[in-house]
Amino acid sequence: MMRVNIWCAAAALLASATQPGPHNPLSCHVRHFSIGKTSALNALIWLGRDEQISFGIEFYGTDLSKTVQIKLDDTTVSEIVKKILGTDSYRFSLYDGMILIRRKGEMPPDWLNHRIRRFTVPRGELMFVNSELWMALETELDPTVRGFVGDYPGTNPIDEVGPFDERGQTVRQLLVKIVSASRGATWYPTQNVQSPAPAAINGFWTLVTYSGNWAKRPE
Repeated sequence: MMRVNIWCAAAALLASATQPGPHNPLSCHVRHFSIGKTSALNALIWLGRDEQISFGIEFYGTDLSKTVQIKLDDTTVSEIVKKILGTDSYRFSLYDGMILIRRKGEMPPDWLNHRIRRFTVPRGELMFVNSELWMALETELDPTVRGFVGDYPGTNPIDEVGPFDERGQTVRQLLVKIVSASRGATWYPTQNVQSPAPAAINGFWTLVTYSGNWAKRPE
């Protein structure tokens, strides 16, 4: 499994939306993946953690909360993802090594395409930087906001990203930059579905880190 993970991690760093060839993380060989009854979201997150591949999920709905149970050998990341989602109604794209998933024929949430005028943050812990992006979005959408209250879990071991100084980038682009600089994470639009791992939750998205104290794997 270690060789598979190293190969996939290297592939993910090299992949881009314009390079669908052998460096596509969706094509990574997986010797074995199994997970007991759990939600589709949890299965995707466990797959990402196992293979060190980050996902960006760009849709709402009950698809992520449906129950799945998976056991596959000698397959690819792509086939496992399709098995988890259960239909071919999704479109996959690659962005800086991340796998972005959206429903075919459906636009992603508007906030993902909102351009942040300037996002400046020093190097810091993943969840802190993620929180800074959330506050930047909230402030641009409602300039009357003067303060924020909330908490987020830390990463263990500490996962630092940045610094960032970006102008006119969309929230999607910034989330990808942040996650691609981390040890691995998955984000999805905040909705009524629980994560098996430490997560930072705001009114737009939930970020699940691969570094932290996870719940026991469903068997």
